[in-house]
Amino acid sequence: MKITLIGAGSVVFAKTLLCDILQFPELTDCTIALMDIDPARLKVAEAITKKVVGQLGLPTRVEATQDARRAIRSANYVICMIQVGGFEPGTVLDFEIPKKYGLRQTIGDTLGVGGVFRGLRTIPVINRLAEHIASVGAPGCLLLNYTNPMAMCCWAVDRAVGIPHVGLCHSVQSTSRRLASYAGLAYEDVGYSVAGINHMAFFLRFEFKGQDAYPLLFAKLEEAEFTEDRVRFEMMRRTGYFVTESSEHQSEYVPYFIPHGEKMVKQFDIPLDEYLRRCRGVIDSWRTTEAQLLGGGGGIEIPAQTHEYGSLIIHSQQTGVPRVIYGNVPNRGLIGNLPEGSCVEVPCLVDSQGLQPTCVGSLPPQLAALCQSNISVQALTVEAALTRKREHIYHAVMADPQTSATLPLDQIWKMTDELLAAHQSAGLLGEFSPVIPHTGRAFAGTGDRVIARIDQGRRGLQLTLQNPGSQPVQPTLVARLQTWDGHLLQKATVRPSAPAGQTKRISLPISLPKNLHDGFRVTLSGAGVLAIDLSVPPRRLITDGFELVLGGTPAVQGEIQNAGDRLTMRIRVHDSNVAHGKLPWSGSCVEMFFAASETASPLQVILVPGKGRFAPRLVTADGKAVSGASLQQKSDRSGYEIHLSVPSNSLRLAPDVRTFLFECYASLNALGEAHSGGRTSLSGRFEAHLGAAYYARVQLKPL
Repeated sequence: MKITLIGAGSVVFAKTLLCDILQFPELTDCTIALMDIDPARLKVAEAITKKVVGQLGLPTRVEATQDARRAIRSANYVICMIQVGGFEPGTVLDFEIPKKYGLRQTIGDTLGVGGVFRGLRTIPVINRLAEHIASVGAPGCLLLNYTNPMAMCCWAVDRAVGIPHVGLCHSVQSTSRRLASYAGLAYEDVGYSVAGINHMAFFLRFEFKGQDAYPLLFAKLEEAEFTEDRVRFEMMRRTGYFVTESSEHQSEYVPYFIPHGEKMVKQFDIPLDEYLRRCRGVIDSWRTTEAQLLGGGGGIEIPAQTHEYGSLIIHSQQTGVPRVIYGNVPNRGLIGNLPEGSCVEVPCLVDSQGLQPTCVGSLPPQLAALCQSNISVQALTVEAALTRKREHIYHAVMADPQTSATLPLDQIWKMTDELLAAHQSAGLLGEFSPVIPHTGRAFAGTGDRVIARIDQGRRGLQLTLQNPGSQPVQPTLVARLQTWDGHLLQKATVRPSAPAGQTKRISLPISLPKNLHDGFRVTLSGAGVLAIDLSVPPRRLITDGFELVLGGTPAVQGEIQNAGDRLTMRIRVHDSNVAHGKLPWSGSCVEMFFAASETASPLQVILVPGKGRFAPRLVTADGKAVSGASLQQKSDRSGYEIHLSVPSNSLRLAPDVRTFLFECYASLNALGEAHSGGRTSLSGRFEAHLGAAYYARVQLKPL
């Protein structure tokens, strides 16, 4: 039998696992293969292992190598305990950059932005180890993973490689003992069942000699002098169940504590930056620890077997002695209300047949909801790591409960960009496929799409070719001018070129119809190009009234009448939240465009309602009052109505005008009581005023 330890330079933990394994007589006739990328730490691990073997007088063989594939060759069990990126730069980046943005963490190794980036840099490494196991490991070789983020790593291994594996943690064993102590019970008389996800599994059953012992835990909530595990007891108060992992961890998996300020942090004794302190303490004591472990020329302390599951699994599989452990395994119908394929923590029977997870059924719905908030982050991180799609890194951080409760989206994006750049600069992450700048959408297929568009300019039809890609383009485009009912009038083929990342504009060799009142269409086609047609419907005729509709609901009614050398208008706006913006058109308003003919320059005027001490106004686009305009306003809870009289020449129309072109927009803050606001226009086009062909034709009744 061969047992391989990957990351054996984690000497203290490696020694614990080795002593656990080698104190089973049935497991001593084996080869222990040690692997680490740090030669100094590997040397210490090898010396300590040989000293343990020698002191116990065992036949165990010891190998040491920096080559992971060599260490895994012919292995029956591979124990993974790596930390990709180490304390520096990895962990320091995970903490210090988010801290600049006001995002604080305690441990940051499982969830949150720290967990996301630890997962991104760890998943490629652990998947390579899994591939080695699949190709050179002994048949049925089992990966026992202790590396965090546990659920992300195991989920990625299952998706990408699919080897036998189990994720191991000591939170169930530790917490069960802690609960027995809190309740004042003898541990050997306590029974329990646990299920959920790693670090957020719950004690579904906590019993003393077969009786529900949860009342003893809830009684602690009423003891003022009891101040242990404040976060976990608070979560038990609210959810009804006790969670497996520590209060430090739990405080950063949910949005209820750290984001709410220093007072909350102190109230629940949350140690911010705790993992940084722990890591620095380990580093400071490394040399002392190294000397103690090596023990000079004398013996080495062999501790009693611990409650770590690793040695128990190996012993049960080798001897057939049945045991129940709690393992992190793929959800294949094990927990009904958590996603299939996600990594869940459930009881597992282990014997000579291997690892056999237990079907738990469904969690209480509130617990499943809390788990799901974490699983979403895990799933998106795994997706980003396996597909190399940058957009899913943003999505993972955005979905994190604590991050989303602390930062707005623009800061989440900025922080993520900085973390990515820092990790790549340190050589901890490779490249990811680009996104459209400052978005969560992949650049490929959207941001690099060549777009051709036909617009109506003042001198005819214009073709705009936009090329955001990295290579120049020169597509063949065919434009067809048709009547509104489909009769072909003209056809033109053009081959415009656009350099990489640039936009080219050309005039189309097609003449517009002389009579625009009947409408027309210009269709555009070209291979590999998003071609946008131009459709100008038959011109709308207004003889007195008009209406604007927003989301299928009437939003504005208007009337235009002849008053000699003046126009009179009545505008009724259904806006129940009249609020002004800094600019005339940025709040509730009605924008109107007047043109004497197809070739005349249109005039834009903006009707701004009054409110409070502010009177209604009719102004030009630069905010100047329109000369000679008079306004009267009536308001109610559903909106406002303005009666307007304005000289025709103030609108660039002849004093005796009978016909003119007209377009109208409305911006509403709230349409009635139940609908949000928005922007709508008379023609239904967002920028119809830029082409006079879209304007309606007003025909005034004679006086």
